[in-house]
Amino acid sequence: MFDKADLVVIARVVVSKDTDERSMLGPFHVIGVSTEYKTHLTLKGDKSVATFRLHHYRLASESEKETIANGPNLIRFSFEHSAFLLFLIREPDGSYAPITGQEDPAIYSVLELRGSAD
Repeated sequence: MFDKADLVVIARVVVSKDTDERSMLGPFHVIGVSTEYKTHLTLKGDKSVATFRLHHYRLASESEKETIANGPNLIRFSFEHSAFLLFLIREPDGSYAPITGQEDPAIYSVLELRGSAD
């Protein structure tokens, strides 16, 4: 993943908002999300990138979050100030996407770092 990524960073969420994009991931209806991150440490890529946008998805139905089995493992924000380790590729519009695709980014490409250190 590291070798194929355009950007590998540790970053925190600044703001996240839904886009007008509606799609399907397998049998699941999803909504496009644009999340802005603030970079804290660049491990690979342009070190001048202070903030960036991540293009990802969330489930369209709140009820599906609790009832699906073996569904996509999408990005969720469990703590307000969580840091993430992100392995990303640059999209043509300048935003970034998970290097391993949109199906299971929370398992492979966008990893929440949990700990007491800020």
